[in-house]
Amino acid sequence: PFKSLMSTLSKVKNVCECRSKLIAQFWKLHMTSKRCPNCKSRRSLVRKEHNSKLTVTYPTVVQQKSGKEAILEEPAIIDETQLGKRGYLTPITAKDHVVALWKNEGFFLNYLFSGLEVGENSGFSPDMFFLDLLVVPPSRYRPVNRLGDQMFTNGQTVNLQAVMKDVQLIRKLLAFMAQEQSQPIKLVTDEPLESLDRSVLAMISGQSTADKLYNIWIRLQSHVNIVFDSDMDKLMTEKYPGVRQILEKKEGLFRKHMMGKRVDYAARSVICPDMYIATNEIGIPMVFATKLTYPQPVTPWNVKELRQAVINGPNVHPGASMVINEDGSRTVLSASSQTQREAIAKQLLTPSTGAPKPGMKIVCRHLKNGDVLLLNRQPTLHRPSIQAHRARILPGEKVLRLHYANCKAYNADFDGDEMNAHFPQSELGRAEAYVLACTDEQYLVPKDGKPLAGLIQDHMISGASMTIRGCFFTREQYMELIYRGLTDKKGRVKILPPAIMKPQRLWTGKQVIVSTLLINVIPENQIPLNLSGKAKIGGKAWVKGPQNRIPGSNLDSMCESQVIIRDGELLCGVLDKAHYGSSAYGLVHCCHEVYGGETSGKVLTCLARLFTAYLQLYRGFTMGVEDILVKPQADHRRHRIIEVSTHCGTRAVRSAFNLPETASCEEIQGKWQDAHLHKDQRDFNMVDLKFKEEVNTYSNEVNKACMPLGLHRSFPENNLQLMVQSGAKGSTVNTMQISCLLGQIELEGRRPPLMASGKSLPCFQPYDFSPRSGGFVTGRFLTGIKPAVSILLRLLFLFPPFMPHLYHNLFRFRY
Repeated sequence: PFKSLMSTLSKVKNVCECRSKLIAQFWKLHMTSKRCPNCKSRRSLVRKEHNSKLTVTYPTVVQQKSGKEAILEEPAIIDETQLGKRGYLTPITAKDHVVALWKNEGFFLNYLFSGLEVGENSGFSPDMFFLDLLVVPPSRYRPVNRLGDQMFTNGQTVNLQAVMKDVQLIRKLLAFMAQEQSQPIKLVTDEPLESLDRSVLAMISGQSTADKLYNIWIRLQSHVNIVFDSDMDKLMTEKYPGVRQILEKKEGLFRKHMMGKRVDYAARSVICPDMYIATNEIGIPMVFATKLTYPQPVTPWNVKELRQAVINGPNVHPGASMVINEDGSRTVLSASSQTQREAIAKQLLTPSTGAPKPGMKIVCRHLKNGDVLLLNRQPTLHRPSIQAHRARILPGEKVLRLHYANCKAYNADFDGDEMNAHFPQSELGRAEAYVLACTDEQYLVPKDGKPLAGLIQDHMISGASMTIRGCFFTREQYMELIYRGLTDKKGRVKILPPAIMKPQRLWTGKQVIVSTLLINVIPENQIPLNLSGKAKIGGKAWVKGPQNRIPGSNLDSMCESQVIIRDGELLCGVLDKAHYGSSAYGLVHCCHEVYGGETSGKVLTCLARLFTAYLQLYRGFTMGVEDILVKPQADHRRHRIIEVSTHCGTRAVRSAFNLPETASCEEIQGKWQDAHLHKDQRDFNMVDLKFKEEVNTYSNEVNKACMPLGLHRSFPENNLQLMVQSGAKGSTVNTMQISCLLGQIELEGRRPPLMASGKSLPCFQPYDFSPRSGGFVTGRFLTGIKPAVSILLRLLFLFPPFMPHLYHNLFRFRY
């Protein structure tokens, strides 16, 4: 049990990260050391060259033994004549090193390299790093390639033949070397020793036989590498595919010949959004429903339904396409002969004559509502890229209809994306799809346990608008919204008493969204939900004027940014992306953890229908120019701050070079030019840093003057701010660039570079102190930007790789 527990813990993400950090620290600490920690001798440097040979550079001095406390011996493998020289490390010598290393440090290396468990039954040995025998695939898997009347040897065969030739040459060369040294040798070749021709030595490069053996051994290693991976050898020009090339990429064995094949009982079409179906459903067009069939066994409990399906035939839904008899024979239902279909329907429970053994007939019925389908969008990047949906047959449609909440799991949008649908053909497959692979059970991503499904864009705006204080509904509106949200609710719908009785009975938006929906969606006899959280809309967004802070008060206390749900009732707060989007610790996530995936799916489905109905019937959403306009007082402050910012360049350069305030402009420009043309760019980079510090201060002041109190319409009446704050679309930076200013334009964290002349653009002076010449854009999209800035933006964002080379060629004009 302890070993199984430790093996389980070793797969936890945090444990793996800590282990990787420890290993990286070990390599950084010990691999940079140039001396042995035991004998203090300089270590030999081993290098890998071209994936075919190991070269070792021996130390110039080897520590001798001295004293009794440290008994240090000179390594036996290093000769005194080799000190300070570079040599070739043969595979046999490398293997001896690894075996000796494993005897001393095997226990530690087991923890350093995962998967190398040392034990009696592990079968591990240091020999696993070395290849003594080469596995040769059978000839049937290396067929001859034909091109017209010509025949070519298979690439794998060519690679193996090169290895065999090298092996034969090495054997002959070893035989010659043994003969020269007058040593007895057991000849491994098929030829007798007397018949060996010394002309084969001319085929091998090298002056001496030792050099020839060294070169042929390297060539053998290269050819063995090519057998497995032809890309390992960068020197050979003519290479044939190795095992890796045969398997990998789109043209490999798996993807071309074993995956991506045409399958039966599958469909593929363009996807289209549909917010009225459930999140665990998929809209199926009728053309697919009449072509996809399921083999349903006939029993006394379903014979009535299957008889009607047989009578309807292959063209009428719900129908059937064929009947499989007990002996396996198939009877195809005729689309034109109703008499034949009626006769077969009457005999579904009657055993066939001449059947070898009793059994049940099987009717291949059409796909119907509630059947499970496996949906997949390629590329399949993670597990939720394949999920199970219940079919919803939609007559008149031609495409698949997908709910918005599932877009993130599939990484899907609706600009022409296509998806595949697979119809499981067995009860076991259907059971796995219903219970394990359904969308309700895929709410949390396996990577880090965060939610995947969530509502998007318009639903964010609708939900935030409904839950704002002051949003009330009459009885007719309340009943209409509840009916739209709980369309699939079976049984009686529970409603709440109104929040206001006189002079008119009114319900709040908080009652509609949370209170009424939750009491009807959560399972019966379950404890109502209690939740304390925060909305994405911060507390500062609700401030309409200067704050009069009371000592000891908290801005978020009992504010709309604080979400409080008690006994299933939303008491305080606005619901936005943080609660029904793909965000952790929100309302839907809480329902999933407390009541299960089925309940969280129902909550998302009901909320999507409710928010859609609210936008269509009562509110709508649009943005106008008034949402981006700034008040005259705020605009006046903005112009004043921008005017002051034009004189900050001199101060920035003077601060970068620590020059006194009495320094003249010519002196400052001279320092700047010297730093620009100097090889050491540290001083020049300091100028950029000081410039950015200065202009960022003015950018923040402009933003504070214009937003949020400086806008003509404040939040939440400002639809642009409502869209950004609720998390529907856009960011605060976008709104600032529209209404305030673009600010400092940067590319990879730096200002636009200067040309050799000292200009950033030809329309500026050399070493201009104005922030505008360095990319500080005081214009905004509301009132437009100047032409030079427009060209600078295009350069920075459209042509960043070519920008340094295009300066002198593109700008031959001045403004």
